[in-house]
Amino acid sequence: MSSTPRTYDLIIFGATGYTGKLTSKQILLNSPTTLKWAIAGRSSQKLELLATDYNTTYPDRQPVETFVSDLSEPALDNLTKSTCCLISTVGPYLKYGTPVVAACARNGTHYVDSTGETPWVKRIIEKYHEEAKKNGAILIPQCGVESAPAELSAYALVKFVRDKLNCGVREMVYTIDDLKGGVSGGTAETALSMFEHCSLSEILTSANHYSLSPVPGRPLPYTLPFRRHPTFGYLTMWIQAIPDTTLVYRGWGLHDEGQYYGKNFEFREYKKTRNFVTAILWVIIFSALSALPFFAPIRWLTRKFVTQPGDGPTTEQVLKHRVEWRGIAEADDGRAVHQRAYVSFRAEKDCYELTGILLALTALSILFDEDTLAKKIGGGVLTPSTIATERYFKELEKAGVFVETKMLDWLRE
Repeated sequence: MSSTPRTYDLIIFGATGYTGKLTSKQILLNSPTTLKWAIAGRSSQKLELLATDYNTTYPDRQPVETFVSDLSEPALDNLTKSTCCLISTVGPYLKYGTPVVAACARNGTHYVDSTGETPWVKRIIEKYHEEAKKNGAILIPQCGVESAPAELSAYALVKFVRDKLNCGVREMVYTIDDLKGGVSGGTAETALSMFEHCSLSEILTSANHYSLSPVPGRPLPYTLPFRRHPTFGYLTMWIQAIPDTTLVYRGWGLHDEGQYYGKNFEFREYKKTRNFVTAILWVIIFSALSALPFFAPIRWLTRKFVTQPGDGPTTEQVLKHRVEWRGIAEADDGRAVHQRAYVSFRAEKDCYELTGILLALTALSILFDEDTLAKKIGGGVLTPSTIATERYFKELEKAGVFVETKMLDWLRE
């Protein structure tokens, strides 16, 4: 990061939106009271109202300040030169995110976001990774539910196997085991905007397992979009599999060029389902729904009748929400009988609250934890696992997010 003194440790850009407010709450709950921070956006009136509320509710903290900014280059330079780290919740990122990342890379400012738009992440890696690394800026996209849980789970499971057995892993099967929650208008808009800002070719290219990896990987065998797993039962394709998988393989490549995870590492993500019939039906329904946004009239109708950006699940609704992912990997120890390891990533929380926690704690780790792979690399477009130290996982647990690993039984080929 630039050695020029900064006014703030952290700024949350897009702080008046749904995810921005949830992220601010997590900063208030989980950061040092001496943190120098500000909330930023276009409306000074909305920002002042929020700041007054925060400062009244948390009078023992360093007061939060406000920072008015738009997306013009001079405004973003002023914004990013004023802070050590910027959390951006201004999406869709394909539409609004690029100038923000460019300013952070240019000015040596650390950056965190909650995008799930793999084509956009591929673009910013190609355009800004080297510049950010040169200027000491750690840029970590996809730090929300897309796709931090998957990438952190993969890393935690690999680290557990390394520590226990001193070897890498083979196939890792990862499932969304339980999901109770709603969708915000911003999420729906992000999904639709991808089809307006990317060509079909770009979408397909970015869906390749290794599209974000800094090193090439071995060809992976084709697998059906549904299967029966000996532990998880019937599994089917899942909407987050592409952004999660591509980020996991970027993490794979960043950790010792794939050697830490192992040369035979594979990551497969699914949704748990009840039986073979529902698994097939889900594939058909999901495939049809994935094709519909290519048609402009469908996008228009969806925007007309879904929640508007800025809205999301109500306070009453989120009280009933929870989410849990589970994964199992085989140890790559060269034996005919493979030991298996298990990981669980769970939170008795709404997915958007979980996103706020992940954004806040990732930014705080960048700021205050010197013992991270990200600091050793020096900067560039990285992944959540590059800041995932023991301290980071303890902070997650304090915030109500639990990542647990253990050994399972043996599996014979």
